[in-house]
Amino acid sequence: MNTRKAVLRRGLAGGGVATLLLAAAFVAALGVPTTPSRLGIVAWLLAVGGGMLVAGRRERVSLGTTTLEWPRVAAVAIALLAVGWAAISVASLLRGDGITGLGPLEGVLTAGLVGYFAWFARECWVGGSVIEAETFVVD
Repeated sequence: MNTRKAVLRRGLAGGGVATLLLAAAFVAALGVPTTPSRLGIVAWLLAVGGGMLVAGRRERVSLGTTTLEWPRVAAVAIALLAVGWAAISVASLLRGDGITGLGPLEGVLTAGLVGYFAWFARECWVGGSVIEAETFVVD
């Protein structure tokens, strides 16, 4: 495994573990989710964390008759991260409270982060157009 691929895969696995721990902390702090919004947040965190962890640890994943290679799994997980982040941030900004309490600056931060996540998900999906293709090689 080349160095860039190893760094990316370790980052995905670590990010997946951190996201799964965040989901566990959310449940521990607020209890078992009973409202649709809390259930949605926990499910989103579990999907993103699980996808990132799998992409970081497995070369291929079989889903029924389909086999996905790790860059595609990573792309789906990161795209879910981008969509969920945008939805939660926009919903909180429309309510007038925001997640971070930074007000209008939160909108700028959200646009930047969601844009980056979307770009990175695309890079994973296509196997690198800006990032070197060897980073996304499947052994």
